[in-house]
Amino acid sequence: MCALMTWDEELAQVIRKRWRIGGSFSLEDIYKYEEYFSGLHPRNHNIQQKLRQILQHLRDRDIIEFVDDSGTYRRLL
Repeated sequence: MCALMTWDEELAQVIRKRWRIGGSFSLEDIYKYEEYFSGLHPRNHNIQQKLRQILQHLRDRDIIEFVDDSGTYRRLL
Protein backbone atom coordinates (compact mmCIF):
# COMPACT_ATOMS: atom_id res chain seq x y z
CA MET A 1 0.00 0.00 0.00
CA CYS A 2 1.38 3.38 -1.03
CA ALA A 3 0.95 6.31 1.34
CA LEU A 4 -0.53 9.43 -0.18
CA MET A 5 1.77 12.41 -0.38
CA THR A 6 0.75 15.96 0.38
CA TRP A 7 0.78 18.67 -2.26
CA ASP A 8 3.94 20.05 -0.63
CA GLU A 9 5.67 16.67 -0.82
CA GLU A 10 4.56 16.10 -4.41
CA LEU A 11 5.84 19.45 -5.68
CA ALA A 12 9.05 19.20 -3.65
CA GLN A 13 9.64 15.79 -5.22
CA VAL A 14 9.17 17.22 -8.73
CA ILE A 15 11.60 20.03 -7.96
CA ARG A 16 14.20 17.65 -6.50
CA LYS A 17 14.01 15.36 -9.52
CA ARG A 18 14.20 18.18 -12.07
CA TRP A 19 16.59 20.76 -10.55
CA ARG A 20 19.74 20.27 -8.53
CA ILE A 21 20.54 22.30 -5.41
CA GLY A 22 21.27 25.87 -6.46
CA GLY A 23 19.41 25.42 -9.74
CA SER A 24 16.98 28.10 -10.85
CA PHE A 25 13.55 27.59 -12.35
CA SER A 26 10.57 29.72 -13.25
CA LEU A 27 6.91 29.67 -12.45
CA GLU A 28 6.36 28.77 -16.12
CA ASP A 29 8.59 25.70 -15.61
CA ILE A 30 6.34 24.62 -12.74
CA TYR A 31 3.21 25.23 -14.80
CA LYS A 32 4.50 22.63 -17.28
CA TYR A 33 3.56 20.06 -14.61
CA GLU A 34 -0.05 21.25 -14.46
CA GLU A 35 -1.33 18.18 -16.33
CA TYR A 36 0.62 15.88 -14.00
CA PHE A 37 -0.95 17.50 -10.91
CA SER A 38 -4.38 17.52 -12.56
CA GLY A 39 -4.05 13.75 -12.87
CA LEU A 40 -3.16 13.43 -9.20
CA HIS A 41 -5.94 15.79 -8.09
CA PRO A 42 -8.74 15.58 -10.68
CA ARG A 43 -11.24 17.41 -8.46
CA ASN A 44 -9.04 20.49 -8.17
CA HIS A 45 -9.85 22.94 -10.96
CA ASN A 46 -7.40 25.60 -9.77
CA ILE A 47 -4.09 23.83 -10.29
CA GLN A 48 -2.01 26.90 -11.13
CA GLN A 49 -3.24 28.75 -8.07
CA LYS A 50 -2.51 25.72 -5.90
CA LEU A 51 0.99 25.38 -7.33
CA ARG A 52 1.70 29.02 -6.48
CA GLN A 53 0.42 28.43 -2.94
CA ILE A 54 2.63 25.37 -2.54
CA LEU A 55 5.67 27.27 -3.83
CA GLN A 56 5.05 29.72 -0.97
CA HIS A 57 4.91 26.80 1.49
CA LEU A 58 8.20 25.43 0.13
CA ARG A 59 9.74 28.90 0.43
CA ASP A 60 8.57 29.15 4.04
CA ARG A 61 10.19 25.76 4.74
CA ASP A 62 13.49 26.91 3.13
CA ILE A 63 13.31 24.29 0.39
CA ILE A 64 13.29 26.99 -2.31
CA GLU A 65 13.76 30.73 -2.37
CA PHE A 66 12.23 33.46 -4.46
CA VAL A 67 14.94 35.03 -6.59
CA ASP A 68 12.89 37.91 -7.96
CA ASP A 69 9.38 39.20 -8.44
CA SER A 70 9.27 37.82 -12.00
CA GLY A 71 8.59 34.23 -10.96
CA THR A 72 12.14 32.94 -10.62
CA TYR A 73 13.02 30.47 -7.85
CA ARG A 74 16.12 28.64 -6.66
CA ARG A 75 16.26 25.20 -5.09
CA LEU A 76 17.93 25.27 -1.67
CA LEU A 77 17.44 21.68 -0.46
